[in-house]
Amino acid sequence: MGCRGRKSINSALWRRTGHSQPRGKSLLTVSLLTSVKSPNISANTKLPVACCLDGWVGYRGKCYYFSEVEGTWDSSQSFCSTLNASLAQIDAQEDLMFIMRYKGVSEHWIGLKRLLPQPWKWVNGEQFNNLGDGDCAYLSDGFATSSWCSTKRYWICSKPDGT
Repeated sequence: MGCRGRKSINSALWRRTGHSQPRGKSLLTVSLLTSVKSPNISANTKLPVACCLDGWVGYRGKCYYFSEVEGTWDSSQSFCSTLNASLAQIDAQEDLMFIMRYKGVSEHWIGLKRLLPQPWKWVNGEQFNNLGDGDCAYLSDGFATSSWCSTKRYWICSKPDGT
């Protein structure tokens, strides 16, 4: 696994007491601490730390990469593959809501494609219900839709965190 597992919340205790936080501590650690509701946190309490590489965003056990350039569906999937990832597979409504908030207004390719006359399939081979007339899926304003795979769009890669 590419991460160090769990870290203590000592850095947050330093922040709460006004002392400087040691260099190298992740901003994510501080973000996680803002959601802790118990006032009786011990210095030895362990909190999960997202294990995503720089430039990736962690959410619900996955790391997401949001591209800053556009490409076709196939070139986007190839790019993700070079990072040991694939175009994003959306497993739950919570994941979709997170991605929609994070991606902004731009359209982004996701890991759904079909080869006619076959049904829609995620990049991992799982089937998906009907999604329009195009052959490749992307996220638009609040929903997933489809178009020609040769259209250039931004893309979203995903992989399990810690990889």
